[in-house]
Amino acid sequence: MRLNTKFKVASLGTTNFIIVLVNTILFPVFPSMSKALDINIKELSWLVVIVSFPAALLGPVGGILSDKWNRKQVISISLIIYGLGGLFAGLSILLFSKPFYFILGGRLLQGIGSATPMFLTTALAGDIFHSAERHKAVGLLETANGTGKLFSPIIGALVGLLAWYAPFFVYPLVSVPAAAAVWFSINEPDRPPVPWTEQKKAFGLFRNRSRILALVSGFITLFVLIGTLFWLSNILEDKLNGGKIIRGLIISLPVMTMVLTTLAAEYFGKHLGARLTLGTGLILMASSLALIPLIYKTIIFWPVIGIIGVGAGMVLPTLDAISTSVTKREYRGIITTIYGSSRSLGASLAPYIFALLMDAGHRATFFPIAAGSAIAGIIILTFMHDNEILSKNLLPERTS
Repeated sequence: MRLNTKFKVASLGTTNFIIVLVNTILFPVFPSMSKALDINIKELSWLVVIVSFPAALLGPVGGILSDKWNRKQVISISLIIYGLGGLFAGLSILLFSKPFYFILGGRLLQGIGSATPMFLTTALAGDIFHSAERHKAVGLLETANGTGKLFSPIIGALVGLLAWYAPFFVYPLVSVPAAAAVWFSINEPDRPPVPWTEQKKAFGLFRNRSRILALVSGFITLFVLIGTLFWLSNILEDKLNGGKIIRGLIISLPVMTMVLTTLAAEYFGKHLGARLTLGTGLILMASSLALIPLIYKTIIFWPVIGIIGVGAGMVLPTLDAISTSVTKREYRGIITTIYGSSRSLGASLAPYIFALLMDAGHRATFFPIAAGSAIAGIIILTFMHDNEILSKNLLPERTS
């Protein structure tokens, strides 16, 4: 990649890094937050739900707007809204004696702001890169995403030493410079607005069985990953006697293995293809989930948790490659945000469902989710076809 191109990818990667702070930066301070606000674990989960659910609903809207205006405008404006939501939530804690519902309002605003930027960066990468280089570019963006998830709990733990509400003020501090970087570094080529009659054809691509299965894999992956991180944030006080920093480091473990796995995105795309990579990733996550209740009190627990990240690291860059491989650039904004919506929906439902299941014990929490993940992986291995979701130049060396 040329230096100018690397700078553009770095700007887009920074956006991904910042957007994934939306939930995981708060996980290390959740126990302190729960005590300070006098709320239970189910109410706490709404701080994640109210962010991720709007992102799931509004993602395609952002894709439509990005094709009518341009992608960098939507990304930059969204980042500002995202930062303002965090600022509102943080200030409400300082200004009101009972701030919980005001915090939810700020988180809702963050959900609106975080709905599209990360997925539109993928669409921009799809506009810029072609063939195998696209695998590398979207892999780097997914690595930035994973790196954000990796350092986010650590950042939250460190900032949380100042006060449990301090992480809310991180959002405006990082989002404004990121918006400026995207605005000034990306010179998006002028193009005529895409009419709605053309845009709605993009939705017709999801009549394809393989694309539906890819959407399901994105939903399950984020459901498992965010749900597991939420679960870890709540059980670590009982399992370890460490403080916020220790919790932040442990919560980062599945994300660390995910980041390392995303570095091999180009290899998976070239040699395995979408079907084998997605199916294997889901089955790996299912295996880890099924083992957690059985080895929860042993040292094996830690590497098993890491396997979840390996599976997620196989699935997510593959979904990025699928979403950007559409032959018509006019469809790319909508397609990438639809895939993003499936991931956001998984992230939004995970904390509340995990919170409900946790009352019934570890087996009731993990066995059903493991079974669903395994079944989805087997169905993908059986019924998905690479040539239905990948352009010819992105097909692996061996396909079936």
